[in-house]
Amino acid sequence: MSKKLMSVILVAVLVLSMGTVAMASVSADELPAKADGYNRYYFYLPESWLNEHATTAGIYWWEGTDACSAWPGYTANPTDVEGVYYYDVHQDVTTIIWNNAIDGGTDPEAAIYTAAYQTKNIGSEYYDAGESANYPDGTPNFDEMIYVIDESKTDVNEFSGKSTFAGEWYYYYGNGEYGFTPEKGATYFNQRSYMEAPTPVPGDVEDTTDETISYVGETVTYVATLTTPKNIENVQATTTYTADTLKLVDATVAERFPNMTGVVANAADGAIYFNASEISTGFDFTGGKTLIALTFEVIADGEMKVETAIEEMVEFFGPDYVTGGEIVADGVVIADELVLPEIVVPTTTVEPTTVVDPTKAPETDVQGTTGGTSTEKPDVPPTGANVALFAAIAVVAMAAAAVVVLRKKVNA
Repeated sequence: MSKKLMSVILVAVLVLSMGTVAMASVSADELPAKADGYNRYYFYLPESWLNEHATTAGIYWWEGTDACSAWPGYTANPTDVEGVYYYDVHQDVTTIIWNNAIDGGTDPEAAIYTAAYQTKNIGSEYYDAGESANYPDGTPNFDEMIYVIDESKTDVNEFSGKSTFAGEWYYYYGNGEYGFTPEKGATYFNQRSYMEAPTPVPGDVEDTTDETISYVGETVTYVATLTTPKNIENVQATTTYTADTLKLVDATVAERFPNMTGVVANAADGAIYFNASEISTGFDFTGGKTLIALTFEVIADGEMKVETAIEEMVEFFGPDYVTGGEIVADGVVIADELVLPEIVVPTTTVEPTTVVDPTKAPETDVQGTTGGTSTEKPDVPPTGANVALFAAIAVVAMAAAAVVVLRKKVNA
């Protein structure tokens, strides 16, 4: 197995700061071509990094071709997507640092001191197999990939007292969308930054089932999981399903709503309307719990769609979480899961098909590192200082749907 290039460098930070003129914003299709021997790295600049001193992204590296002579390095190039920047870096550069393109200086009392943000040292070569849980087989390189900040992975540096941020590399699909696979699939993300794990973009899941399989007569289960910041006092919602392919199986109210009491539910053809209220302790959905669980019999081939939408929801003795079907508070997530049974056909075994649960995205990194950075490669102290001994190195979906399209091929 090949090993990554490693280096540690001690240099004095120059007083003279350096900047470059950013290119005019253009779409991904219109970006200039890369020169031979260069990789193009994208970066999603967190909104929290913007302030009166910082309006763009910067990139810094201290060794290799075109090494920066001063912090914060080069000004990154904007794309036509708000918050997405890029820069072409020679392939002999092994470590980069993204920042918000300002030097915070050395005076802790100055407003600009805490206005400067940066990542930790980011390995810019590739992932070895097993280095990241998100890419168990590794990656050939990070060319054309995007680095996104996980704001839960923030450390305060002992040298400066400033925060440095870690994150993860993702395959970039354009339009601010990224994911864990080279080609865009059913599961992808579009957050500028995230906490612990990005949330998949709400929407239908593409049909990945074997079209020669019929599930008629089989049973499928559906679960909608609700996550709220605090207990809720009441909720009103509707779950709809495709009645021409699915038949609701009888169940008790307690079985369908295991985390709420006093539920009033009315079933109609293709829909269940329900509401519940608890004024003594509220209903606890913190951390994510089942809102509604249903079992269906498949009665015909075709699209199977189940969708839960919250119309009204209020925090226990607090403000509205949802009103008129629209979110009015942060931290509320509803995720869907539709599970199909395993069907055995001649010479072929079809694995169970499960719609991805948005609350269970892959973990960010094996060791919480910043991606592509060996544990043998130490972070250089972050900057913001003009004089130092070291180089300055520094969601919500209110309606979610589970969809599986089942149909037979005309020709086997």
